[in-house]
Amino acid sequence: MAVIGGEIEQLAALKALFDRQSAMIGEIVSSIRSQLGNTYWEGPAAARFRGDWQSTHESHLLRLQTQLTECATEVSRRREMLIRAGS
Repeated sequence: MAVIGGEIEQLAALKALFDRQSAMIGEIVSSIRSQLGNTYWEGPAAARFRGDWQSTHESHLLRLQTQLTECATEVSRRREMLIRAGS
């Protein structure tokens, strides 16, 4: 028989960690986007780099941010289910 359970406060801390890390990714993207936009750099290499940043790197980071938020939501959902099961 499978055992189901969890430490409610630890799950809350895990959710909070996912939330903080997700926000941190958002801050990183915003900071880099701003610095890149304010950096004088011209030429084909600059255009290629900016294009790569926007189309690949930034989108990967934003996807990671979304996934971290989804993890936080799932941990929260499971925590609430455990609380209800224990009532």
